[in-house]
Amino acid sequence: MTKKIFAFAALAALLLSGCAKEIQKENPGADEVVITATATAPGAIVGTKVAFTDNYSEAEEISDITAVWEVGDTFTALEINGNEMNVVTFSTEGSGATATFKSKNAVAADENTKWIALSGEAEVVDGVLVCKYSGQDGSLANLDKFDYTMVQATGAAPVFDFSKGTRLSFVIRLLLPAGIKHIEFNTGETNNGGWNIQYDGKPKGTKSTCERPAVTTLELKNTSAKKDIAYIAVPAISYAVGDGNANRTAGLIITIMSPDKRLSQGKVTSAELSQSGGCVGTYDMSELELMARPLPEDAIKLGTISYGGVNYALGSWAPFNVGGDVPTSEESIRGGLYAWGETEPRNAFTRDNYKWCSGGTYNTHLGYKYICAAEMVNPYIVYTPAGGLPKTAGPGTFYDIGGTKYDVARVKWGIDWRIPDNVISGNILMAGMSRLSEDIDVDKKVVYESYDPGTYKNSHNYTSNEMGALVIKANRAELALYLCPFTDNGSKDTSGKNGRYWTATTDYGTGTPTWWNRAVQLRLSNTGGYVNNKSWIWDGLSVRAVLNE
Repeated sequence: MTKKIFAFAALAALLLSGCAKEIQKENPGADEVVITATATAPGAIVGTKVAFTDNYSEAEEISDITAVWEVGDTFTALEINGNEMNVVTFSTEGSGATATFKSKNAVAADENTKWIALSGEAEVVDGVLVCKYSGQDGSLANLDKFDYTMVQATGAAPVFDFSKGTRLSFVIRLLLPAGIKHIEFNTGETNNGGWNIQYDGKPKGTKSTCERPAVTTLELKNTSAKKDIAYIAVPAISYAVGDGNANRTAGLIITIMSPDKRLSQGKVTSAELSQSGGCVGTYDMSELELMARPLPEDAIKLGTISYGGVNYALGSWAPFNVGGDVPTSEESIRGGLYAWGETEPRNAFTRDNYKWCSGGTYNTHLGYKYICAAEMVNPYIVYTPAGGLPKTAGPGTFYDIGGTKYDVARVKWGIDWRIPDNVISGNILMAGMSRLSEDIDVDKKVVYESYDPGTYKNSHNYTSNEMGALVIKANRAELALYLCPFTDNGSKDTSGKNGRYWTATTDYGTGTPTWWNRAVQLRLSNTGGYVNNKSWIWDGLSVRAVLNE
């Protein structure tokens, strides 16, 4: 009976021309020699784990992963003789933790020949071995293609000990809730992230930035039952990048979704994944309750509006709040309340229980930073009092959590959605408030209207008994922002006459801002609305997401 194994195999490599430093033989022909090599499987994978933010039993063994070779297993190696380099495929007819491999396409080898070998499904481009992390399906059988180990050797009969090589992947074993078909995770700065193996044998990896990183999405073969296991291999890149501030890290964001992607859930794992690789981690998401998620085509697309000779983007908004659903009850209207930069809902919000406050020090140097070098009038609106003129951002350094691990919409709903920045939030209110005294023309202008409790019916034909809404109409689209309860410095407002929504942007000021315990909010009432710069970051506010366009 064949035992379930974690075999390290690689498909035949694509052989392309060498780069300028290297000479690569395209047709070795009669010059080809057969090299016999010995290779040891990377067995250390069984005994290593990485501790994520969730706790798991130390007694839990990853018994379904063993590291042995099977007949037919292959790996790719670079054969380097001086300045000449050739790509070689090794395959085995043996089995076990250590096996004998025979080469294909080797040119020549002696005691001075250097070898750089890579297990996993690699591509070869211009003499560089490229690790890929796309094409995963969550299964153990498919995992070996995307788990990479690099090792070096010398001589005419090289010995490749992958158990002591450089691991370029983290293997993650996910315990899923029922009803999951898609898994999305961030993999790097560009494309799919990953590693290139240089001519000198030093791996060069991308990094997962906190500036809305690239993602890989995999589709499971079957919709999960509770506690089903899915495996993903992620590049062992740095998920703890930043500018020296410990809280400005990318983290590894994992978002799981139902077959139609209308239900989802997500969490952020530890940012302490380094480029050392070589770990297997169990991450338990099986107890998470799925939440409603809109599709991109559900977005309320307000388009743009021209005002004062300037075109203002109004954004494409989610039809309901994060943690809510299409309005059928007061609960579905409200959704969750979140502190700024946190991704889990709470009921009580104080300065002491805020996640990013420690010892009385408030740190909103989160997300990614941008520099406002001069007054930005076109069209950087950050604050608009009712009926007044727009105020713009002064010079200084600002931070934005939109699309990062601090953005609850990004984490829970995936890369399609993010918290709106202060520009979009300011634009919709500025455009609406400035036109209250003008004739209404819904085809060409933005309209801002106030609805009292019990009188507003949205497209789902639901009437709120407690809460009114402020409605923005533009380009035949209608956005209802409900007057939801919120907390303000520990006090909860449940009057049904107000509502507050987070933006992704820190407080602003003249020069370098000093109010790092504040962030910009979209503040509503049944008599008006504006984007306000005085929101304590530990307050509990609603989140209405926009498309991550």
